Amino acid sequence: MKAVLLGFILFAQGLTQTPADSGIITGTVRTSAGTPAAGVRVSATSRTANPPLNPSDATAEVSSSSLTQTDDQGRYRLENIPPGSYVIAAGRVALPTYYPGTLDLSKGTTVSVAVSAVVANIDITMDDASSRPPDSATDVSDVAGLTLPVQVRMEGDAKQPVFADGRSIMVRFTRTKDGAISESPLNASILNLPVPNSLPGYEYRVTIENLPGGYVVKSMIQDGVNLLNNTLKITAKHFVQAEIPVYGAALPGAMLDKVRIAYGAGGPMIPMEITLAGTNPGSAAGIRVRGKIPSGGNWELVLEGSSTILFADGSFECRGVKSGRHVVLLQDKLVTPARILGASIVVGETDLNDVMVEDIVVTPKEIQFPARMPSPGTIIPLASIRGRVSDAASRDPVLGGSVTFSGANRATFPIDSEGLFHIPGLLPGTYDLTVEGSRHAAVRQVVLIGDEDVNLNISAP
Repeated sequence: MKAVLLGFILFAQGLTQTPADSGIITGTVRTSAGTPAAGVRVSATSRTANPPLNPSDATAEVSSSSLTQTDDQGRYRLENIPPGSYVIAAGRVALPTYYPGTLDLSKGTTVSVAVSAVVANIDITMDDASSRPPDSATDVSDVAGLTLPVQVRMEGDAKQPVFADGRSIMVRFTRTKDGAISESPLNASILNLPVPNSLPGYEYRVTIENLPGGYVVKSMIQDGVNLLNNTLKITAKHFVQAEIPVYGAALPGAMLDKVRIAYGAGGPMIPMEITLAGTNPGSAAGIRVRGKIPSGGNWELVLEGSSTILFADGSFECRGVKSGRHVVLLQDKLVTPARILGASIVVGETDLNDVMVEDIVVTPKEIQFPARMPSPGTIIPLASIRGRVSDAASRDPVLGGSVTFSGANRATFPIDSEGLFHIPGLLPGTYDLTVEGSRHAAVRQVVLIGDEDVNLNISAP
């Protein structure tokens, strides 16, 4: 609401300027039935080059440039528009229809305005959701701050999955009036989930997405209602209300005075209780690899050729693992740079438990296992490099500089005052190493890492 009112004020201030090279946009607005839409708000907003990542970011990428209202024939005229690209919107501020007739900003057609140009026939077919009730002096805005407490319970000995086979477990809210979808990770047993763009009277279908095989939703109860076969209903009791007068006499088209109802999230909603059931971890066929990860993070898990599950308690399980050498990789992409954990393991004919993963700064260009095969059930410590950089002529240590180690990603490590450097936590495979010592030419070489630590002596010319 504050963003809407601020844009209103900034727009009104901008009306005092009338650039000589400004353009004009004209057209008509019609209802879905084809009749003229009279008294409808129409705006032109300048658009950045990059579209928003999701609809909730849309307000951040546009700024108002011109505003008017349709006449009794549904005609409008937007004036004083600087040259540029614009999105044309008609109807409610909270849920406008974008030219030529979509509620989705990303699907709207951009209109280009040249210097002193008149762009005509920008006709809009307004979605019913953008219309106000006839003769109403009240407008409302959706609320982004409504939250729903959630508690997850597991039946029996099953553990709560939070990530499975490359996808996070999600709670999906589908708004029944327009099919708008929002999702939040179900990554803990107790959490608060946003119910975005909510108003009294809205209803949502609630579903749990991406559960691994063998898991089912037994029940979802909120305020005594089982949401497996009913909708989540948003009512006035979830909000506090305030009336804000909005005066439009100074705007083009003499918009009518009206009252805007500002809805703010009230007290916490009654929690939604989700009950999940899963197969007994020991009941399915195939070799399993199990381990733990450090607390925190939003992890993704990969062990090639297997079905992977991360659980809310920080443990993981890889099912259907074949005998032989493997690498377990976890990545948290929500931090920059991405944090990577890994383990190098040998799987035999029985389950491998208690795998501990280590931090990995650089992953190899290509994983290459040594020819020697360790015993089945072995968890192999990650290798490291300890190196010394010396002057090629004097053999004295190079004082300062850096070592860049590259594979699928790269990282830079310092050379200390004794010419030494250390690169820890390396998986087996090939890497590129570049040494740039102080006042020395760069040295480049390919390094093959196995299961053992490596010592390097590098001469810098």
